[in-house]
Amino acid sequence: MGMIRSAIEAMKALESLDKSKVREMRYCAILSLVATAMLYTIPYICGYILDWMVESIDSKGSIDLDFLFDICTVILLMVVMWYVATNESKRRMTLIALAMTRRMREELNSKMMRVSITFTDEISSGDVATRFTSFIPSVSKLIASDYTGFIIHVTMIFSILVMMLITSPLLGLLYIALIPGMLYVAREITRRSEADFKKQNQNVMALNSQMSNMLSNHRTIKAEVLEEKALDLFMIKNRAYTAAYEGVHIRSGMISTIAGVVINIGYLLTVLVGSYALYAFDLDVGMFLTFMIYVRVLTNPLMRTVTVYNSVSEEMVSLEKVLSILSAPEDDSNVPDDGFHITEGVVRIEDLTFAYDNGHEVFRNASVEFRPGEFTVVTGPTGCGKTTLANILMGFYRPTSGRITIDGRELSEIPRAELGINLTAVLQNPWMFTGTIRENIVYNRTWITDEEVKEVAELTGLDNYVRLLPQGYDTPVSEEVDSMPLAQRRMLALSRAIIGNPKVLILDEAVAGLDPMKGQSVIDRLMSLKEGHTIIIITHNKALIEQADTVVTIENGAIKRS
Repeated sequence: MGMIRSAIEAMKALESLDKSKVREMRYCAILSLVATAMLYTIPYICGYILDWMVESIDSKGSIDLDFLFDICTVILLMVVMWYVATNESKRRMTLIALAMTRRMREELNSKMMRVSITFTDEISSGDVATRFTSFIPSVSKLIASDYTGFIIHVTMIFSILVMMLITSPLLGLLYIALIPGMLYVAREITRRSEADFKKQNQNVMALNSQMSNMLSNHRTIKAEVLEEKALDLFMIKNRAYTAAYEGVHIRSGMISTIAGVVINIGYLLTVLVGSYALYAFDLDVGMFLTFMIYVRVLTNPLMRTVTVYNSVSEEMVSLEKVLSILSAPEDDSNVPDDGFHITEGVVRIEDLTFAYDNGHEVFRNASVEFRPGEFTVVTGPTGCGKTTLANILMGFYRPTSGRITIDGRELSEIPRAELGINLTAVLQNPWMFTGTIRENIVYNRTWITDEEVKEVAELTGLDNYVRLLPQGYDTPVSEEVDSMPLAQRRMLALSRAIIGNPKVLILDEAVAGLDPMKGQSVIDRLMSLKEGHTIIIITHNKALIEQADTVVTIENGAIKRS
């Protein structure tokens, strides 16, 4: 029953993705069931023919060849129908698997664009990558072969057992009595393996995350001579994955061994009892041979069922991991455009309280105002919540209580498109995407002209670098860290942030890592932009703090303006 329950759970989970494809899967399963049931009536027919031939020879001394030919023709047609139906079912299931996993990848990618920033903060990039590269292929295998294979093999078992009982009730009951014990042991082993399946998946995600971190931070590791430490950490995660993998496959091997022992015991008992029944109970030779064929034929579906069930259990864990992202809460911060526009850029925080999901409280009843025309520096000790404040102002995090307004309108009630144009940020790690320098600056502002791009690049100092490139603003760049020097990456990010004349600009350690002259040059340019703009820069830099019009300090959950 546990096996059948797993198949039903798999079907329900898949139905949440695509009901029409699941209906097709059911049709294919029914087709396979009918074809399989038809196939396993053939040995019974053959046994009947054998007994008929013996009886005909004993009573008549001859065989009705026309009748024999008709029976053989029926058997041939049944084999052909089984072959066509089975192959058509496999072909359809392969196409269904391709269609469903393609849609799954598309929906997973689309979902990642809709989930909240909080969710992406809680899940590693290696975790997400594993769900694309490992778990979805596992789900594809579940749909294409294992699910149908499980149904087919279970049907084979029931069909053969029924035919055994019809052929010889005595031998059938004897053999059937052995099967529940084997299935119970297999179910218990598989149930205990589920924890190992989950550990294996968790460890492979941790292993992928570790590899991703090692590659992305390779220069830092080399510069800080952390190779040995990084390798030790990798070895720890690798050993944990290996231990979980061993646990899964050692138990899987036990299932096949136990099934083989039970099947061979059943075969031996059938030979002994059947041989006695030939003489003691006048069992027909044809029926006895038919029963022995069923015993031998049953070996494969029994072995395959416990193996496939083990695979289905593992693949169900993969399916759950994929569905956990597809069912994750989405960012519902976007609101309809009602014509509101940010014209001044006055940002007010009133009685702000914010805590992460783990209960860590960052702000408690904090209030402050950021005014246009001022160069405001936000500072405070490490870990006090400066970057968290930037994420809250950008609308990435929702306050636990309190309100944030821009020009008197609640932040959560301002359309995302309006925020994207008039509230921009340069974060600690400046990012770029694959494309040209011009495309990276313009981003999604299609109305920006080439003249405006050059004007902004001159303002941030990026133009001095671009002019030395053979292709100028058409130079291709990518997200790789060696695609452009750090200073120029920060200038590019700043150019992207200020193009289009946004009213509110947030800079989170935007000049960190630049040499003092370049950093001061960027700040001087920002100073020239402050009229009519609200500029908020988060930093520890004392020189910047001294140049600020206003300093806002975060400490112990409070925000103080000085």
